[in-house]
Amino acid sequence: MSFSTDMAKLVADQLSRFVTLNRHQLAGQVANLDFWLAQVRHALAVIDGYGVRFVRMHAAQEHYVGQHGTTEFVLGAEDYTPRTAPTAPRRVPDRELRQARRLVVEAVTRLLERCRAEGLVADAVVSDALAEFAE
Repeated sequence: MSFSTDMAKLVADQLSRFVTLNRHQLAGQVANLDFWLAQVRHALAVIDGYGVRFVRMHAAQEHYVGQHGTTEFVLGAEDYTPRTAPTAPRRVPDRELRQARRLVVEAVTRLLERCRAEGLVADAVVSDALAEFAE
């Protein structure tokens, strides 16, 4: 797991929990709907921006290694064995990022639909939000 996918899961889990609330509890959360929609936007932006951030991080590490002649060491039974080059960072697989994005979008969709069904949020608000978060 990565920060991007962990964050998305946290937001999706919280929104999914809201869908199961009693109507009066859900009404309480709707009072903060702008906050929760902002969390969805942020989680999606974190996921969508991952590739650019990874490229930047990888390039900065390579630059540092090149300038400083950095090596890594592998712990052996008796001594340290130097490697010729440090291990490159591992990229989060695209499928994990897509899945995390899908979880957030599905959770916010379920929440908005429940809010609409309960008459807690106007149809226009739900339609606009659903259009914004459509994959």
